[in-house]
Amino acid sequence: MARKRYKKPPIYDLAGRCIGYEAPEKGIRIIECEKAEADRIICQHHYSHKVTQNSFVSQLGVYQGRVEGALQCGYGIRPKIKGEYRPEEVREFDRMWLSDTMPKFSETIVLSLFHHYMRLAHPEVKVLISYADTTAGNNGTIYRAANYELIDRLRADFYLLPSGERVHPVSMWHRHGTRAWDFLQRQYPGIVHIRDGYQLKFIKRL
Repeated sequence: MARKRYKKPPIYDLAGRCIGYEAPEKGIRIIECEKAEADRIICQHHYSHKVTQNSFVSQLGVYQGRVEGALQCGYGIRPKIKGEYRPEEVREFDRMWLSDTMPKFSETIVLSLFHHYMRLAHPEVKVLISYADTTAGNNGTIYRAANYELIDRLRADFYLLPSGERVHPVSMWHRHGTRAWDFLQRQYPGIVHIRDGYQLKFIKRL
């Protein structure tokens, strides 16, 4: 049976700029908000407990009568897709968290709204990259449902801090100028280097 398609009109500000999208039949909308609000939601609820640092669009709230989540998109640390797109045409969809009170299939609807928003508000972006972290129990089910394409499987390589923060090796290098294990153990007692599992790399052509 074909999936029901919902109307998804854009949301504009008074200057005529697209600032969001909505699915009126489901009462769901995404709309630009204060970055501090999106950061608060992501830090509190997303499994990584950290926000997108190299932000491109990092201030989208998800609403269904009230605030129910947030989305963040950045420039990414590996934006190049060989032979297809220029780096300036690629962005990395980094964070999405939705409240468990939202109805079934809300993730797919919110992703669809986000894709519509990106096409209209940022037509220079041709493709999104995103990763599913199997070490956190994510296998990309939502991405597959939203017609993302799995293009790579990268061996997991990140540091898990006692605070619960996950730090990529590149970020750790920029933070301290070294990845020496002795130094990191002194700096973060209880740190764990995660190498089991994969980062599943997906793309969504806009």
